[in-house]
Amino acid sequence: MNNNVLEQARKTYQFLSGDEACSGQAQHVKMLIDKLENQDVTVSMIGQFKRGKSTLANAILEDDVLPVGIVPVTSAVTKVVYGKRAAEVHYQNGVVEPVEFSRLSEFISEQENSNNKLGVESVILHTPSKFLKNGLTFVDTPGVGSFHKNNTETAYHYMKESDAVIFLLSVDSPINQIEIDFLHNTKEFAGKFYFAINKTDIVDDNDLTAYVDYCKKLLCEMMEVEEITMFPVSAKSGRGVEELKKFIIKDCKKSAREILEESTEKKLKDAITSALTQLDFYWKAMNMEYKELDQRFETISKTVDSIKEKAAGYEAGFEIHLNEMKLQLSEKVLTLFGMEYHYDITQLPAGLVTMDKGEFLRQVEMLCEDLIGTLNRILLYREENAYTVVRRINNINKLTRQLRKIRSEL
Repeated sequence: MNNNVLEQARKTYQFLSGDEACSGQAQHVKMLIDKLENQDVTVSMIGQFKRGKSTLANAILEDDVLPVGIVPVTSAVTKVVYGKRAAEVHYQNGVVEPVEFSRLSEFISEQENSNNKLGVESVILHTPSKFLKNGLTFVDTPGVGSFHKNNTETAYHYMKESDAVIFLLSVDSPINQIEIDFLHNTKEFAGKFYFAINKTDIVDDNDLTAYVDYCKKLLCEMMEVEEITMFPVSAKSGRGVEELKKFIIKDCKKSAREILEESTEKKLKDAITSALTQLDFYWKAMNMEYKELDQRFETISKTVDSIKEKAAGYEAGFEIHLNEMKLQLSEKVLTLFGMEYHYDITQLPAGLVTMDKGEFLRQVEMLCEDLIGTLNRILLYREENAYTVVRRINNINKLTRQLRKIRSEL
């Protein structure tokens, strides 16, 4: 393992975890460290809508686990892992619900779950596919460029989590600006790319050769490489699917470490940049006029009071409500102060809700007190001790220098 990338990640985590203003970025870097140490490779299928991503994914997995349709279907991230055939929906509020495969479209179809009104975080599918047997996590993402803006936003968000990418084109459409922009963005995060061209069953060999040559030339320029391997496939007929699948399996088995190191380095740079941006917002918040800062603290106090009032009226589902309150407070802090305030969202398998009301109210009180106390502390709200102020400013300046140094070394 390239100890430089791992050590830089550990060093970054140590710096970030020592400052409450960067708790969200610290958690993200911790996840990068865990993936690198455990050699967990995530392979994502990405591309424009209606390129046949879900159909090709089913062909690669040799199991029709993903719903497909004539209109854009995938609207939520769908992760597929090795195991006995099963499906579960993970909601943003922490609830985990087992579901039948026949019901999947209810949760990941734009037609049935428009703008993700159900609050789905992701859908996890388990299947005994040999493609996944060595520990790969396979991800089908929503297509970019459709009428549904939420789908594009979800795809752009999740591309940051991908280690390797199957970038899918199709012969019924030349590479367009949407795909070019998406590829440029994905380049900043993924460590490996596999370029597949779908729907090859609808053109003759001469046209296919011309299309492949055209794509290869353009992609080499975009990726800044001399040569790219293209995989012509037909998800419908199965043409070329086995070749693509075997290549990815062999590559990920042989080069998992290199793929993860490349991916981690890119993601670590992004996490550091995000932390530096966070610190910039933090400075702006700290330097607000007292009147403006008073108004924002008054708003957060009203939010806290509203949450406590609602908590008193709940009679069941306390763990779920606690998670929802964490999400609400985190969003409010981001809106008011431009800061990511990280909370761990407890995973709640359906039916496993055991907290009583007394404990719930105690947890809510602690949640609210901790938030107000932390904001007071890190924003130096009404702090009159000059030594405390100077020490805080020095710590922030030191952290900024440390992060910039690591970023320049990557």
